[in-house]
Amino acid sequence: MPLLYDYAEAERLLSPARLSSYKTSITPENDAQLFGSYSWNLAVVGAFYPLIQIIEVALRNAISIAAHNKIQCGPGQHWFDCILHTPDRIEDGNNVNAEQVTKFKTKIRSAKQAAKKSLREKGHGDVEPTLDQIISQTDFSTWEYLFDKHFYNGSDNNFFWPHGLSKAFRKLPRTREKNPMFHQRDIIRRRIEEVRAFRNRISHNEPAWRVDDVKSREDVIVVLIDKLNNMMELLFWISPKFRNYVMDVGIESRLLQLLNMAELNRYMHTFEEYEITEIAMLTQLMEKANSDNLRCYFNTGEQKGILLPNNTPLLQ
Repeated sequence: MPLLYDYAEAERLLSPARLSSYKTSITPENDAQLFGSYSWNLAVVGAFYPLIQIIEVALRNAISIAAHNKIQCGPGQHWFDCILHTPDRIEDGNNVNAEQVTKFKTKIRSAKQAAKKSLREKGHGDVEPTLDQIISQTDFSTWEYLFDKHFYNGSDNNFFWPHGLSKAFRKLPRTREKNPMFHQRDIIRRRIEEVRAFRNRISHNEPAWRVDDVKSREDVIVVLIDKLNNMMELLFWISPKFRNYVMDVGIESRLLQLLNMAELNRYMHTFEEYEITEIAMLTQLMEKANSDNLRCYFNTGEQKGILLPNNTPLLQ
């Protein structure tokens, strides 16, 4: 059982409004459980960040490499300076850039400015940044905008989409729709939008599940595992081999370890502690930790201990 603390100051500083969603979805029985669930969310968010960062870097580089190889530009230009798109026609008959095209160009312009500023701050003077330096300054939404349908033209090989899809992505989403590559592009766009929205939410210290209609602890975990699976699937589309790398280094395993009732209960001070009286019991508990990917807490009467599953990253 947790020690009894006065949580009034914690509630004042974190604000009752921020904690209200924990009360409705996690339904803690007391303040100790409430702030335990808050701490669990912090751990979950912290474990999601490396995965989101890896997705963003892998996505932008996969697309940029494919676009650079396909789109030919003049001296001093990069592929995003001359990528083709279909304009919108307004009532007076003139052509204008579609909203998503304009946003993409604005994001690229901002990335160029940020890259130049970074070079100046490092003492390189007023030099032009390289392609890689510009790409590294783009934000996630840049790539969501690039998947807009105005960059797609299946009858013109000079357009990046759909011809660049199989170059940027080792695997493509399955679809039974007619004109499959048009829909595959949109499936990827919506998945990027989902990941970006999730990242923005957790960046503002919101519960990771808040936008979903969840009313129980079980639903919270189901929603977050679904988010994890969708992110891993996006990585699979980018590169199955790279997805395997992310699995090998334990990023997915660490998240799955957190996203279960046993770990949530541990943070809420209601976890099970196993009493060990002989070596055989410790061996059985070790097998359980490994098979269920769980931290298991035990005591030997005088000493307490934790067993970590053998697929848990050592550096956490």
